Amino acid sequence: MRRGLAIGVAIIVLGAAVASADPKMLKGPYLQDLAPTSITVMWQLAQQQAGTLTVTGPGGERVIEVPAARIVEAVIDKLQPESRYRYKVEVGGARWEGEFVIAPPVGKDVPFTFLVVGDSRFYVEQHRRVVERMSQEVPDFVLGTGDMVDDGSREDQWQQYFDVENRFLRDNVYFPAVGNHDRQGRGRTADTYRAYFSVPENGAETERYYAFSYANSRFLILDSNIHSFALTDQTSWMERELIAARQDPAVKHVFVVMHHPPFSISLHGGAKDLRERWTPLFEKYQVSAVFSGHDHVYTRAEHDGVHYFVTGGGGAPLYPKKPNPNPIDVAAVKKFERVLHYLRINITSRRVEITGVRADGTTIESMTWEEGSVTSPPPVVEQVARAGAPPAPIMSVPPMNVEPEASGHALWLGLAGVGVLLAAAVVVVRTLRS
Repeated sequence: MRRGLAIGVAIIVLGAAVASADPKMLKGPYLQDLAPTSITVMWQLAQQQAGTLTVTGPGGERVIEVPAARIVEAVIDKLQPESRYRYKVEVGGARWEGEFVIAPPVGKDVPFTFLVVGDSRFYVEQHRRVVERMSQEVPDFVLGTGDMVDDGSREDQWQQYFDVENRFLRDNVYFPAVGNHDRQGRGRTADTYRAYFSVPENGAETERYYAFSYANSRFLILDSNIHSFALTDQTSWMERELIAARQDPAVKHVFVVMHHPPFSISLHGGAKDLRERWTPLFEKYQVSAVFSGHDHVYTRAEHDGVHYFVTGGGGAPLYPKKPNPNPIDVAAVKKFERVLHYLRINITSRRVEITGVRADGTTIESMTWEEGSVTSPPPVVEQVARAGAPPAPIMSVPPMNVEPEASGHALWLGLAGVGVLLAAAVVVVRTLRS
């Protein structure tokens, strides 16, 4: 009897010790879905446990009780735009801390910076090199072009991804795009991807494509996987978003993020279907830049006034040039480099500056332009700077708006000028013949 009682007491004590042990944090905490008055904090523990989320900033301190869940998705609302906050996640006796800055009001014309990176797959050390370099930046948020893992159904690969990104994503908001490797199974679903990320639910297919605003810019994050509905309902949704953005006078820039590039001279090459169906819309609505991955290289391309960047240098093995690239891709691509890298984008009113940064911190190239009125093709004066070269002054050319009547006068004056030149040429010929 006493022996049985002793065993029972031992079990109770052991259970209490286990319960009081610090929980193991698998993923996070990490930041998602940044907006002008809210943000989402996510995390995953080895065992489900309730906890508290404490937020400190303007207005004092707020404590949020968070129930146990397999993956916690805690929304913090009623925050002040453009304000810095610290947050603390506490579970059992363990604590994790981070900080964030809330987005400015939508449409406000303030400078901001964001990073773009893609294609880490499961190559941990190369991925770590890129993240360590990105950690030296101070972006307002980060965009991903997809292929965070090699197989979206493998939990071990998602764990590797978050292990590398852990410290960086604790203080930096990440907006992902789904790549072909992030999907899983025969149905090519993205259930695991959707479970680990919380993004605006304003697309027809929840979280696989979506849009958000930051200051004076609108961002469209697309699912470019062909077998997903990329060229059906998503195209209509995207055009509606582009029309709305271009009808809003506060939107000075529209950026698009998707995994597959319309133009590329590397291993995969440009996606023909996307080039035929989507690039005309990008051109029609004067998208500022399109960011893609898929090919593990840095590429800058231009086509009919739109800038296209392939940034697939997040850690996956680098690709060579394609032996026989499509002539359309060759004509569009202006710069190519096989290198681990990410992009840094600085926005200042109508000015856009995009810099490719290698994992060692050196500059691939930097280009700057100013966008004009959305009622006519934006004049672009570009400066491509190499590492070590001083930046050239930015020139902005105002859009030329010619009234119909003036246009007719200009045409007749032009014809008259041509006539004078022809007459002069005839006189010269006659003189020579004589």
